[in-house]
Amino acid sequence: MGNASYQARREEVFRQRWEREKRQREEESRTRQSRNGPDDRGEAVGSVFEKGDNALNDWTSKAAASSYDDLLIQDHHSADDVVQTLFAALNRMRTERDTAISVIETLAEERTRLRTHIAAQSGSSEQPNSLYRRVGLDEGCPSFVIKAVQSAWRKNLHPDRYPEHQRREAERQFKKAEAIFEEIKRLRGS
Repeated sequence: MGNASYQARREEVFRQRWEREKRQREEESRTRQSRNGPDDRGEAVGSVFEKGDNALNDWTSKAAASSYDDLLIQDHHSADDVVQTLFAALNRMRTERDTAISVIETLAEERTRLRTHIAAQSGSSEQPNSLYRRVGLDEGCPSFVIKAVQSAWRKNLHPDRYPEHQRREAERQFKKAEAIFEEIKRLRGS
């Protein structure tokens, strides 16, 4: 009884996670298309996701089909039976963990391929969103936040704040941050 409810809850969690991730991917795709206009990248992105989606679906179906009913400990079991049952359960969990790790590795590989594909399609090596992330901002933040963050970066990285032996590196970091903020302003048309 308890195992059946565990299985049902587990299946429901996997289903909800899958639906949530699917909605997020669709929303991100719509957002990108509305920014960039219609093009054929949507089809290419879909093909890149296919392998990861297939691996995730396979793993989810295997996880949903697995049953632990044969591992339930009954009152009539001896101590040796209990130990054997627990070892069998641990071995099955290790196998499931290894399968989950392989699915995660597949998804990570597909994410890397997708990023490479998107960078190649865009023709730009630096995506606007990554510029924002490099200085701790979100692409949708208001201009006053950008000014405040730039001021904080200037105060923290200004070469005059550092001893003589660290000034050259501080100056390099300062100029790098200033260039990022200038590029963000250029992209925003400010």
